[in-house]
Amino acid sequence: MGGTVPVALTTPINQHYIAMKGTDTKPVRCVALEGAIGKSVGCSIYEKRSSTCREVMPSWHNGERDEKCDQARLAHGLPPLTPNNLPELPYPLSA
Repeated sequence: MGGTVPVALTTPINQHYIAMKGTDTKPVRCVALEGAIGKSVGCSIYEKRSSTCREVMPSWHNGERDEKCDQARLAHGLPPLTPNNLPELPYPLSA
């Protein structure tokens, strides 16, 4: 209620919380994630993404390392980003 994520893309966790479909399963794969991890991915609802996703920014794109970004990359077998290996983003970053 009051959020911007389309309800059809969510699943209830309990009476107070919801999650994006696909994030409550193993392996985790958010229903809004498009593309191939390790090649090129993007969020199909980027401007309407959840508060959880808004808390994570690509490491070094704002001049600082983002621990949550690094953890997510490691969970998928990818190395953490460094200032020298930043991917080109298909959309502008916003908090």
